Amino acid sequence: MGVSNYNITSAAFQPERASDYELSILTGMDSFAYILRDRTQNTLVAFRSYSFGREERADWAESLVSLIEADHRLQGLRHGKTLLAWDTPVLTLVPEQLYTPGNPSAYLEQLAVVGLDDEVRHEHFHELAAELIYSARREHILTAERALHSLRTQHFAGGLLTAWSLRSRRLQHQSVSCSVRENRLFIAGHDQGNLSFFNTFHYHTTQDAVYYLLLAYEQCGLAPDRTPLYLSGDVTLNNELYSQFYRYVEDIRFSAYPAPPSTPPELAGIPPHLYFDLLCLG
Repeated sequence: MGVSNYNITSAAFQPERASDYELSILTGMDSFAYILRDRTQNTLVAFRSYSFGREERADWAESLVSLIEADHRLQGLRHGKTLLAWDTPVLTLVPEQLYTPGNPSAYLEQLAVVGLDDEVRHEHFHELAAELIYSARREHILTAERALHSLRTQHFAGGLLTAWSLRSRRLQHQSVSCSVRENRLFIAGHDQGNLSFFNTFHYHTTQDAVYYLLLAYEQCGLAPDRTPLYLSGDVTLNNELYSQFYRYVEDIRFSAYPAPPSTPPELAGIPPHLYFDLLCLG
C-alpha cells in the first residue's frame, strides 16, 4: 500500500458546488497530488498528497483508478476546471525559432528512448518562447484523462519554469530553483528571467541531491554562497534534505505564489510551498 502524506478537506467543501471548483492534479509513477480551489472566492478547499507503494506502481493505471474511486472529492464529480499535469523526466524544451511543427517526437528522440507504448505530447509556452515536449505511457495518460474528466493535460515543468522565470525577471536577479518530488529534483537556473539551465535528477541519498544541486550552480556559473535557492515540493525546514542544502547554500527561500488562494483553518498550518507546484498549473 501507498502512503497518504496529506489528506485534508475544508469544512466549506460542498460536492454540489463542484462546478465552482478548480482541480489541479500532479501525478507520475511515484506520486499523486492535487488541490481543490474555490474559484468564486479564491479559497483553498482541499489538499491531498499520496505516494504510491511498490505494488501499486506495478499496475499504476488500476491503482490510480482505485485511488480516485475511493476519494469523495473526486469520484462522480465534474469540477468546473480540471488541470492535469505529468511528472515525467522525459522532456525537452525547444526554442520557438528552432521548432518546426509536425514531428515533435524527433526532438525528444535525440535525448531519450521513446517506446512504442509511449505518447509524445507538446505545448507552447509564450513566456518561455519555447515548445515543451514530453512523453509518458499512453495507457497512463488516457486512463487519467478518462477517470478525471480532464480537458487539459500538460507537463508540470511548464508552469514551474514560467513562474520561476517571472519571479527572476520581477526581482531582476540570478537564482536557482528546485522542486522536490519523492526522490527526484527538478532544478533550473535563471538570470534576470532568462532560463540558463534545467534538468531532472533522481537521487538515492541526500549527498547525491547535494551533488546535483551544486552541479546546477556550476552549470549556471553561479556561486552557492551568493545566489539564492528557491525550494518547493516535498521539503521542509526540519528534514535532512534542507539541512544538507543549507550547508552549502546560505540563502534558501521557499517559493511563494504571487496571488495565493486564502486558506481555511483546516489548511492554514500547511506550508504553501508544499503545493506551490500545483498552483503553477493554472
